[in-house]
Amino acid sequence: MLPLPSCTGRSGQWQLLTGERAGNSSLKITVQLNQSLQLCGSNPNETNCCPESLCVVQSLRVTACRNNSVEATLLVQAEIYAETSTTGNVSENKTVIPNQVYQPLGSCPCNLQAGVCDVRCCCDQECTPSLIQLFGSYCYSGVFGGNVAPLFDQLCSVQTVNNAPDWFPFLCVQSSVDNSPFLGLFYQGATINPIESPSFQTPSLVEPIVPNGYTQGSPILTENNQYFTIPQQSMIGQCVRDAPVAFLQNFKSSCVAPLTACNISPSACLNPLELSLMIINGQGGFINITVIEQLTTDLSDFVSDPNNAETLSPTQESLFPAASNSGDFSASEQNGLCENKSLSLNYTFFWKGNSLTNITVIHLIAKVCLDANAKLPLMLTQRFSAVFVNGDATAQSNSGNPGYQIGKPVIVGTMSGSVITRTTLNVWQPVGNGLCATAKTTPVLFGEDFTSGCILRLSLKGLSNCSQTRETVQKGLSSLISATIVAKTGNPVSTDLNEWVSISMALNISSTAADNLPGICTGIPANMNIQIITADVGVVEGVPQTGIRAVEVGFTSVTWKIQCGGANAAACVNDSIVQSFPVSTSVTFIKIPAQPLPSKSRFQLNYTEYDCDRNDVCWPQLAYPLTRYYTGESYSQSIAKGMILVLFFIVASVLGSPWNQIRQAWNNTTF
Repeated sequence: MLPLPSCTGRSGQWQLLTGERAGNSSLKITVQLNQSLQLCGSNPNETNCCPESLCVVQSLRVTACRNNSVEATLLVQAEIYAETSTTGNVSENKTVIPNQVYQPLGSCPCNLQAGVCDVRCCCDQECTPSLIQLFGSYCYSGVFGGNVAPLFDQLCSVQTVNNAPDWFPFLCVQSSVDNSPFLGLFYQGATINPIESPSFQTPSLVEPIVPNGYTQGSPILTENNQYFTIPQQSMIGQCVRDAPVAFLQNFKSSCVAPLTACNISPSACLNPLELSLMIINGQGGFINITVIEQLTTDLSDFVSDPNNAETLSPTQESLFPAASNSGDFSASEQNGLCENKSLSLNYTFFWKGNSLTNITVIHLIAKVCLDANAKLPLMLTQRFSAVFVNGDATAQSNSGNPGYQIGKPVIVGTMSGSVITRTTLNVWQPVGNGLCATAKTTPVLFGEDFTSGCILRLSLKGLSNCSQTRETVQKGLSSLISATIVAKTGNPVSTDLNEWVSISMALNISSTAADNLPGICTGIPANMNIQIITADVGVVEGVPQTGIRAVEVGFTSVTWKIQCGGANAAACVNDSIVQSFPVSTSVTFIKIPAQPLPSKSRFQLNYTEYDCDRNDVCWPQLAYPLTRYYTGESYSQSIAKGMILVLFFIVASVLGSPWNQIRQAWNNTTF
């Protein structure tokens, strides 16, 4: 029986430690038991201990009083167990749980009761041999009886057990009995590396390995075993400043950024010491990068001013690019800071075998001024390139060996006495507004026909002198071809004139009676046609080699006329209003036979029914695969296959019904 609530109660073994408010009408109290919770030992006279594991089972009444009057009461049922601690030596052995992939954790599923022997569960460890004899013939079988990894039927060792057929040894599996399909995994079989899931995090570069000879695609290293990097563009177009350079992989890239001072953007102001690095050559040595600095004043390809958007006036004429068109940005020198900026870095890697022999870089720099009063900063476009050339530093890149390769530049040059200097054969590559004044050039590639053009802006005043206009147009187009000779093969020798052929150019400037008409000029050479004659010059290991026989440059004349009818009447009234006139360049490759075609005989001229080029049925080509004209495979293979077909035909004739009839007739004939 619990006593009635009273403010003069006794605590006994319990002690009230704290009492603090937990709100306006709540009180948090802490009660402690003043008794040891250790189990009693062998001493029967010991009292401050627990005689059994359930040490304390009591009911408490906690009373809250104010001014000796009971305000609230609380009943607490306390069940406290004795503290258990290990005494004596403690074993450090851990319970080893087997890997369930190879061995199931529950090796005896029928062992359901702990400490007793489960009837018919022969794998139960609590079952003594005498108990197992009572139900030994009725033990559980299968997985429930403990056979968690039975032998599977495809195992070679079960042939005698399952009465397998005679052909079973040819298809059975030789495997350990631990490899069980019932476990779900053959752990001694092939392993599959996990595929990494895509991640948006920046991948970390692995530690560079010092190469013992470079291979294609391997990164080039510096003397400090660090990656040699050149800024390159990523797949999403961003500029990666620390992109490694791969061996034998050419590239071109550009990085666009606002033009700032050198102390803010050090990458825009490089010096020769920063570029002259020591590179591992791949054979245990080092090579130094040779820096060649070039100054330029033409900033049109590198610096753009967004404050002055390029807008053309209706009266502004535009012709071909002039040599003085430099895109000068030095006008802002009085308004800002002028510094030398790095515009481009063009690397050339010379290699031989699996090593580097030399590295040169052409560092193009220019003086650029920052305008402090501009609303928007200038934009700087830095250009980078890497080209691998097989040979030494004096070698020049070729376009084939010996014949030209499709897609390689056509090799041209100029002669100065007996010295041949290589140059390029270019065509227009318009950009931006499509004007010839801002157009770039691109080299002519072998085997690829190409047509491009650009626009000239002329007024009625500009067409007043047609002879001058014709000469200006022809000189502008002819400036694309500064070469006088072209290489016959893809690897010409610069000292052998027999490997070069002259470029023939037709000039046809003439004046006509129509030149006297205002606003009309005839015979304008607005279309330049480059015809390159090619032919097979030989065969290397069965591969035809193509070379250049001749190059002809001609012009197609057109008539230019100011359109001033209808809505364009102002062009005839105001002689300063300009109109657009296109000019174009085209490249055509014409392949001719290596040898002239044989002349036709009188039989081919008179009996056209036997001409294979004029008839669908061609009797001379009945055995075409066996003739020299068939080039699908070698002639020896064609003859061999033809002989096999003849053999099959003879065998079919001998074993077929016609031969049987002949044999029967022969046997029935009596002499």
